[in-house]
Amino acid sequence: LALDTEFLGNLRRKCTQTDEEFAARTKSRMEEIAAVEDTINILNEDSAFDVFDRTVSTDSPAASFLQSSSIRRGASATSTKERAARTTAAAILRSAARKANLPALALLAASAQLDAFTKVKAEIDKMVAELGKQQEDEVAHRDWCIKELNANNRSTEENYDRKASLEAKIADLEKTMEELKKEIQATTEAVAEMQDQMKRASEVREAENADYQQTVTDHRITQMILAKAHDRMKQVYALLQDEPQPGAAHVALSGNHTDPGNGPARFTKYEKHGGGSRVLRMIEEVMADSKKTEDDAIASEQDSQAKYESFMQESNTAITAYTKKLMNMKGSLARAEEDHTAAKSELMATVRTLEELHETLGAGKGSCDFILKNFDARQAARAVEMDALREAKAILSGMK
Repeated sequence: LALDTEFLGNLRRKCTQTDEEFAARTKSRMEEIAAVEDTINILNEDSAFDVFDRTVSTDSPAASFLQSSSIRRGASATSTKERAARTTAAAILRSAARKANLPALALLAASAQLDAFTKVKAEIDKMVAELGKQQEDEVAHRDWCIKELNANNRSTEENYDRKASLEAKIADLEKTMEELKKEIQATTEAVAEMQDQMKRASEVREAENADYQQTVTDHRITQMILAKAHDRMKQVYALLQDEPQPGAAHVALSGNHTDPGNGPARFTKYEKHGGGSRVLRMIEEVMADSKKTEDDAIASEQDSQAKYESFMQESNTAITAYTKKLMNMKGSLARAEEDHTAAKSELMATVRTLEELHETLGAGKGSCDFILKNFDARQAARAVEMDALREAKAILSGMK
């Protein structure tokens, strides 16, 4: 848009300068034509011709300037018939000169009254040929202008359409690239987050397994110690039950402070201590609790390990999918960037083409605008001029 605005400004300045130059040239040409017409009018007055007939001879230098007639009839003046024909032809030429604003016809009108018929007719033929050539050239120029302007307009429209299409394509590609970059970043962050979670899960699993190993080891050692204690107490209590041991409590039957009675005292029936069984049961219960704790720890470890393996497998599957997705998105981004660069280059080339088309249009617009605008009038004026020349020649040809 900036390039188009700058180009339009330059084109307007050039067109303004061209219009000013054309106006100045037109003004100068009109002044020139007016001066020639005034001169011709002065020379074409009847009083001037009367004086020329008396004063200008064919041998004088002035005769060369005025191109006086070479046909003389002795020392007498031009015959009335010949002069009337000259006057009629000159009048026709002067009238055509005024209508068409053509000084050349006015000069020829003067020549028709002064020059020899043969010379004037030759000049008329020459002018008619030139005017015919001008007509043909102007038609060719008009056709060329129409063809070139139409071709320029078509190319300009096509390139403006291409420019708009490329600008829309570039905008879409830029939007696509922005979305791909955001999605690539989000996917990359998701992969990094998964890897971090996997790392933390591994650390947690490692710590849990260490606790499990320690718990199982401790409970197994506890169970060994308790089993050993249990076996030892069980051995002791088993011996006491099979063979009563000395040292049991005495039972006093009779006696006083001087008489021992039936002494020495005898032992009562031996029985094992009732608390031993309770201790054995307590040890067995503790051993059972320890075993249960060990079994629970093993089950929990197996469950945690299964969940960990499932999590790691799912995470690896997701990372593999994300990695493939990242590769596809990066490929799409690379293609979009390549297309974006190509579209930008094509857009620049299209803008340069439009500049060249505008320059071409500006270069030929001045002459083409003038031709197309004034073609009919110029063709008609030139036809009037040619008709006047032919009529004047016909009149002069009738003079023998």
